[in-house]
Amino acid sequence: MAIWDKTARSGSSTNSGPKTFSADSVKCPNCASNLVFDLKRGSLICENCGGIFDPDTLDKVGSFGFVNHEKDYDGTIEISEEDSKRIEIVCNSCGAEIVTDKNTASTFCAFCGSPALVTRRLTREFKPDYIIPFKFDKEKAISLFEEHCGAISHLPKSFKSKKVLSKMTGLYVPTWIISTEVEVNVVGKGNKGKMTDATYASMHKNDVGNYSMLTYGKVKFRLKNVPFDGEIKIPNRLMAAAEPFDYSELVKFRPEYLQGFFAEKYDEQPLDMTDRIYKRLDRYAFAVCDEVTFGYDDFVPDTNASFTSYNNQNIKYALLPCWFLSIEYDGRNYQYIVNGQTGKVSGEFPYAKGWETIERTGKRAKMNVISVNTGLRAGLYLLPALALALVRLLKFGDTFKWMKFVYTNPGEILIVLITMGLLTYFLAEILPKILYNKEKSAIESLSQTSAHDIAEEQGAETYYDTSFPIVAYETTQDFVSLEKGWKYGDKSQYDFMTAQPEAEEEVYDENATEFEKQGRGRRMMH
Repeated sequence: MAIWDKTARSGSSTNSGPKTFSADSVKCPNCASNLVFDLKRGSLICENCGGIFDPDTLDKVGSFGFVNHEKDYDGTIEISEEDSKRIEIVCNSCGAEIVTDKNTASTFCAFCGSPALVTRRLTREFKPDYIIPFKFDKEKAISLFEEHCGAISHLPKSFKSKKVLSKMTGLYVPTWIISTEVEVNVVGKGNKGKMTDATYASMHKNDVGNYSMLTYGKVKFRLKNVPFDGEIKIPNRLMAAAEPFDYSELVKFRPEYLQGFFAEKYDEQPLDMTDRIYKRLDRYAFAVCDEVTFGYDDFVPDTNASFTSYNNQNIKYALLPCWFLSIEYDGRNYQYIVNGQTGKVSGEFPYAKGWETIERTGKRAKMNVISVNTGLRAGLYLLPALALALVRLLKFGDTFKWMKFVYTNPGEILIVLITMGLLTYFLAEILPKILYNKEKSAIESLSQTSAHDIAEEQGAETYYDTSFPIVAYETTQDFVSLEKGWKYGDKSQYDFMTAQPEAEEEVYDENATEFEKQGRGRRMMH
């Protein structure tokens, strides 16, 4: 049972829509200046820095603009003492820019393997807030990778040579770690009784105890420490597969942690990847809604009709430890990460020659089996005839003696023919099926493992903040409109039939009506 099942409950709340903006009060996420609304563009514009923002998404952006900004060393600011001890290594092939101390050298690019590297002084400040230090060395990382490869069937034998593995590089990945409160205005179907069965529901109408109804609700919870790498040269899918990290081991960044290792500079800040961030957060939001029942036997949310909002965002800029390996094989570049904290190995592995992927999502494989080859089968049919001809030649020497033997020993010849027929049937029909079933078993065994494929992204349960109890309110029924001017806790209207809203130290109006005393639209004094 999911953790949020225990705390979800029926209740009520207002299904609020998207927030509106006042142009003279909304601040620019880039520079904190006031934004003005441009009628021609239909967008909010910052006259100070030139930023242009969509009003519908600006509320989600929140504090994304107010994060760690590393300034360029463009001659207007003096390089810091710490940065003067560091260098940038730039790959002329793929453009990667890696930061390290002056005593650490590199002869190849960790991303593409190219030896075309250029060393220069830092062109931008380097000041991450936090870091998770590496917990093991290169030899251990190679050992973990070899151990992982040893458990993979049908992996090319030449894939992981010692020379290739020696190129494994310790790399700190720039990452934005986001925590946020989530509020979902969710729409879906609440099902009772047999209506939870889709087949039954398609053939029957609602009746007593078995019904389905359109349900509106609000779900509030918190996501904690969801990571987003800011490096465009590392595939997002690969970095997500390396999760999770233990963020309890985050420490303030100190230059000593960088000695002997490399660190990437971020290419993107949260404001540059809001779409990517909120697509993932939305997936988690609706995954939580999938577990909330609102008191029904089953609740199926409609993600197209529901919407999310995010509040009280907290963003950390941290370096996460990863052992990075790039392997060129069969004309393709394979990239791997060994989590420098947990030892988890991530990446997509090739199949040995003779195996080919035909349905990647189903993890199916196909192998060409010689036993079912048409030419070989024809040869198996001819084998008994060839054997008889060979016996005739060796035992009788000529055709006359052979024919005389056949005429005088019909019973023995019949036994020989039956034996040859059975042998032919076994070789041509039974043996291929045995070999085919053996191959099929191997394919099924392969399909049951995801060892060749990159790991799945972590689910919502990994980043659900257990210290922030989930709140779920149903808002389906008719609402009681409350008198203007009264304060009703944190809600303005309640479900007429079922609402029992919670409030701390409620103070009732001594003139409250019987309707209010029964818990239907209870009001609190100012």
